[in-house]
Amino acid sequence: MAESVPSPLLQRLATSLRLLSLRSDIDNIILELLGQFSLEKIYSEGDQEEYQTLVVTLLIQLNSIFSIQRLSLPSDNLQVAWYSEFLASYEVTLRAVEYVLQVIVEGRETLWEARLLRDRYLAEFLLNALRFITLHPRIPSSQRGKDQRDRFARVHKLLERIFDNYPPPESSLLLVCREATDLLRMRPNGLLLPPRLKTDLPNVATKLYPLPECLHATYVRGIVPKDGSPGDWLSQFFALRDVSQFIIGASVQYADHNETRDMQLQSISANSRDAVLQAIEAIKIHPYFNKTDLIATFANAFRAILPETPNHGRRKSSASYIEDSEMDALDRLHSKLGDRQIVNRASDHDMISSISKVTREIEHLDDPTGQGRVLAPKLYVVNCRKCHIVGDGQLRHSDSRRFASDEREESEIILPLRSKCIICGEGVTMMREILTVRHAWDTLKPLESNFDTTSVERHLTSQFQLSAPKVEAGIPLYSNYNGPPSNHTVSPISPDRSRSISNTLISPSSPGIPEILEVPQIEKSHAEGLLCIEGAGHHSDSAETVDPLDTTSIAPSDIATGTTLQTSAPGESAVSLLSTRVSIPTHTLSHTHAAPTERRSSKWKLKINSSKKASTKSSGDSSSLSSHTLESQKLEEISLKSLLNTTHAAVRGRNAKNAVNVAVAQNSTYVLFWTQACINIWDVKTSSPLLGREIMTESSCLLVAVTNEHLAYVIGTRDKLTLRIVNLLQNNVPVIEYRVPSSLWCHSIAICPTEKYVAVGFDNATVRFFDTKKMEEPKEDRLHARLHPTCSSKCPPVDTLSFSSDGNTLVGSTRNAKNGLVQVYLWRFPFNASIELVSCRYQVPVLESEDNGVTSAIFRSGKASEDDLVCITTWTQSGRPILVQPQNGHRTDIKTHTASHQGKPDTRIQCAAFSPTGRELALVNSRGNVYYVSSLNSSPMDIKRIATSKELTARSYAYAMTFMSLPEGDAIVVAWAEPGKALGWVKKIPVKYDTVEPLVSLPTVPLTPRYELGAVDTEIQKPPMSSHSFAKGYSMLDQKG
Repeated sequence: MAESVPSPLLQRLATSLRLLSLRSDIDNIILELLGQFSLEKIYSEGDQEEYQTLVVTLLIQLNSIFSIQRLSLPSDNLQVAWYSEFLASYEVTLRAVEYVLQVIVEGRETLWEARLLRDRYLAEFLLNALRFITLHPRIPSSQRGKDQRDRFARVHKLLERIFDNYPPPESSLLLVCREATDLLRMRPNGLLLPPRLKTDLPNVATKLYPLPECLHATYVRGIVPKDGSPGDWLSQFFALRDVSQFIIGASVQYADHNETRDMQLQSISANSRDAVLQAIEAIKIHPYFNKTDLIATFANAFRAILPETPNHGRRKSSASYIEDSEMDALDRLHSKLGDRQIVNRASDHDMISSISKVTREIEHLDDPTGQGRVLAPKLYVVNCRKCHIVGDGQLRHSDSRRFASDEREESEIILPLRSKCIICGEGVTMMREILTVRHAWDTLKPLESNFDTTSVERHLTSQFQLSAPKVEAGIPLYSNYNGPPSNHTVSPISPDRSRSISNTLISPSSPGIPEILEVPQIEKSHAEGLLCIEGAGHHSDSAETVDPLDTTSIAPSDIATGTTLQTSAPGESAVSLLSTRVSIPTHTLSHTHAAPTERRSSKWKLKINSSKKASTKSSGDSSSLSSHTLESQKLEEISLKSLLNTTHAAVRGRNAKNAVNVAVAQNSTYVLFWTQACINIWDVKTSSPLLGREIMTESSCLLVAVTNEHLAYVIGTRDKLTLRIVNLLQNNVPVIEYRVPSSLWCHSIAICPTEKYVAVGFDNATVRFFDTKKMEEPKEDRLHARLHPTCSSKCPPVDTLSFSSDGNTLVGSTRNAKNGLVQVYLWRFPFNASIELVSCRYQVPVLESEDNGVTSAIFRSGKASEDDLVCITTWTQSGRPILVQPQNGHRTDIKTHTASHQGKPDTRIQCAAFSPTGRELALVNSRGNVYYVSSLNSSPMDIKRIATSKELTARSYAYAMTFMSLPEGDAIVVAWAEPGKALGWVKKIPVKYDTVEPLVSLPTVPLTPRYELGAVDTEIQKPPMSSHSFAKGYSMLDQKG
């Protein structure tokens, strides 16, 4: 193979691989291609041929990008963090797919005759993009199972419109795309890789050649077993495409590297190609698909590296046209990438790595111990015989502290008598700063790019102003949308129509078909492997028989949206039994008149007229939200007898029954009721909570936290502490255990919503970060490291830890035991070092009769023109809850107007939480009143008392509150326990978020004053210092932190 001359197409593929591999700006390239196409099509829609060429060029270029993106995905045995920097984001990829499909749908008149565009270029782009999405390792934490199904349902709907608007395809590839989207909208994880390919596939970060054994013919022949079921054909088809892409990619990379070594790549590739074509022939597929066409697509792809591959297609006349179109489109892309690499040097990985290497070496010379964070490194040469170089940080941490003074600016310093070199111990009299080093660091440091932070921000959805619309509002006609996943099979397709109509969901306007009304089934939990109760939460009186043909009880607006009604059999089970624990019965206290509305209250709910009209009388609580009444607030009871009995049997102590704690998840619908011996995980997503898992701690449990994927808890005594991290979604993943030195006691715990780290706060102002995926040495950050080398018992513990909703920011708080000073510290991903938010310092007297310390310190990331916000609450007599803007130090007390009848939030606050949008805040005071605070950037803020719960006499660890997204809508979920009654309670309070994005106003001349949080007084108080200078200093610290 080394002696053969590469074909022109192979040369262009090699150029694409070289220019598109390992680029950190791949999202920008995709957006640039889509944006340029949008501008060019304005003047090309009148010319049919020109517009077709534009669309074909866009599809070829995007297909080239996602082909290489597939080769960039790391295998399961590699660390994902490093590779995520070079992967296109999940959100950009999905939006690009939707945009392309929308272009094809809208271009019906112009693209009607462009059959090759749809049958080949569109189909190949969709197959590559969908494969990349399904295997993406950085799916945003906000994209739960239902959200992913929503997104794939949108894609499937657009693809169905293409089948409706255009003549039936002659190639089977587009039909495969439709089957894939139909499967993914029901099972987003339905196209998984075979086990061997998961772990053994290489990627472009290394060499793709020589081919690993999983790409040899022996293994490829086993991908399609002889006795395989027809329902697995889609996964087998995509696996064979993966094998083909990696074989072709290896040959392309071989040619690009100008290799001369004989690795038998051509002969192995030919054998693997034959095995792939034979496997395609053996796939048990529906007769509607033409296997000859599918084999031809694989053969055409292999022909780029193996020209002797036989032609299995039925048409040869267009082969030269296809190759010319591909080469022209790739040439245009290469030209753009060449210009872009000259202008955008941030995409040059080698240059950025060199800059980082230089700055890290300077920082290491300044402080070889790495104990402190280097802000402005300085290097000195002392006049010993070897002229040793010492750093400013090294001098600060040595015994010779007088060597380094923060006020010193001279480049040459005379040292005191009897001074010695800290390296060799010789006597020295002077030292001189190496100014070139400091100037080099000052010049290069601003150019350094934090790849970790960049890669995490890329894979979030916050980079877009508008989020994907919900299914109810966007695309209502989805077949079996909320139904449980079923075995996917290909249904026969009638020859006289291009797509089949589902029998379970038919538009009411369809002629000749009766109107069928159906209420969607309760959706399975997004952690299907967690739930373990069979038939839990079922009530015999929870359903009423409704005549589906009685249209008088249905509002016309509901019929227009295609809403349907369905009743389930009395013995039908919603959840399968996956645990050996006995199910615990639960029942709901707040029953409404009509049982179906109790089961589920959402936009899908029908307006069924009842003989008894709903009361229009006010609830009497003027603080209720205008769109919800107290009747919509569900109070659900949970029996804790099993939990307490298990704890009593394990602990064998008299006081074990009285120690029930409560915790809630930040990014899921889980509520924990736990004792020192047992943890119960309840899913409150359904109308009646379901017990998901019961975990025995095997020792005294001290701290617990839970997210959608992980449960973390600390067990032990003063002699030994252990942190355990349990994967809730994959039962085969072993529990990760960290042995923690017990010299420092633990006080707080939090799990990152991105499921990457568990943060634990200890005595002596210490925070440690533990990896959730693999066992490695935890990162430790001592908050007082800049003040003194070691912390003693006088340093306060870390009382609270809280992650922001996007998982990129962590805030922790400490409180001085002597003067009551509350200090707030902030970490940014990757959480290497913290900075103190000096503007958030809060003095709360200590000598009070009811002092339970800081109850929460939470952070909201500002969007658009909004500022970051920190909320601090305490359980004290004089510490009011406050909102602070860290940039300028402006703070506002959270209190109601004197003329308001909402009641006062008080100073004794049990807990606080920001909504996912960050524009709302919820508080619970000592009376158990739940306050909903909106208009956080206004003066005065809108504060409403929306619910009541259990009254508290002191700060309680048996009480928790957070915002949750439930099937019936967004809600504030409050949970508390009453161990004396062996009962737990969960209250769901419906709320509505402010989803309107703030307008970003452009500055004019003269500049307008900065918009700040208003105080309660009629006059806005000015901050004690210049907001501009403070905001500038905060942003600089934030970037370096």
